Amino acid sequence: MDMFSHELESLIEKKIREAEEKGMFNNLPTHGKKLNLQENPFAEKDWQLAFKVLKDNGIAPEFVQRRKEIEEIRAEMKELRKGAIRGQKHLYRDLLMKLETAIKALNSSLVRENHFIQGSFQLPQIDIEAEMAEFEKALS
Repeated sequence: MDMFSHELESLIEKKIREAEEKGMFNNLPTHGKKLNLQENPFAEKDWQLAFKVLKDNGIAPEFVQRRKEIEEIRAEMKELRKGAIRGQKHLYRDLLMKLETAIKALNSSLVRENHFIQGSFQLPQIDIEAEMAEFEKALS
């Protein structure tokens, strides 16, 4: 193990220990349940166990959770557009601001994720200006 790998491992262990001391692992939805540790033949060898544990315990990577949140906001906005939007513009504006915040968080998450992903597997960010323009047009 080279010096960088050792320092990174030590940093990770420190962060886990600090999180445990703060009680951040208390009351997790899978607390007290057995973990399913079968291997995933499609995951890279170094990441097999991590992805398997996450998947089997209903935990998605941050960027997946954030994309789901964005889709839920988009669906709410679509429902508002179907109805009489004239009297609900304030609700639409609130959702628009919520969507903008969610997209910024997703894009930030993708920047972090893409550091670990190579080449064509990197995930594209959402064009926030185009997204906002599309929904602003609906208000006009």
